[in-house]
Amino acid sequence: MSTPIEHSRPILIVGGTGKTGRRLAERLAAKEILVRIGSRSAVPSFDWEDRSTWSDALDGVGAAYITYYPDLAVPGAAESVEALVKLALSKGVRRLVLLSGRGEPEAQRCERMLMESGAYWTILRCSWFSQNFSENYLADSIIAGEVILPAGDVGEPFVDADDIADAAVAALTEEGHVGQLYELTGPRLLTFEQAVGEIAAATGRDIAYRGSRMKTLKRAWQGRTCRENSSGC
Repeated sequence: MSTPIEHSRPILIVGGTGKTGRRLAERLAAKEILVRIGSRSAVPSFDWEDRSTWSDALDGVGAAYITYYPDLAVPGAAESVEALVKLALSKGVRRLVLLSGRGEPEAQRCERMLMESGAYWTILRCSWFSQNFSENYLADSIIAGEVILPAGDVGEPFVDADDIADAAVAALTEEGHVGQLYELTGPRLLTFEQAVGEIAAATGRDIAYRGSRMKTLKRAWQGRTCRENSSGC
């Protein structure tokens, strides 16, 4: 589908300080494309939990890259994203790129909603980010030397956030991507235990991986939080 590409107005990056949003902003700025960061600390601000901030963030933009916080897989995400999409369309912002996830029912609801919305949509459906080990809650576990996850032995094609940002740049600035759903994955299937082993080998550190049930994982995280706060829970 061929649609006009708008470069005279800024591109709103919802989650512009996050893993993919930050990288996308850098790439667009390098192309001298105007960017508006969508975050609580930006001016105007954008907060998923405060819908009164959305309108000002969308004013005057030509396109938007949408990432949902905390995660598109959480219950209620589809309703929030749908509300944002409807507001964007009412303001004439039709070129929308959604960051989605593989194998997540709530994320698939968001995808279907966007496809049926009337927007000039592109969906980037991604596997787990490699940067989840270095720029997310797992970074603390890596530093602590023990990663506890209820992930099982299923292989995951971890994808680099830089590659996602490159795909987002193309979707937002080039013809031919409207109405397309792209599955973005990495080149190798690794279990989480294997991924942690690769990190340990690369850093020369002892990092243990322990599979766990979700209840055990929650207790471990709660205990770590208590120790870090030094005040109990």
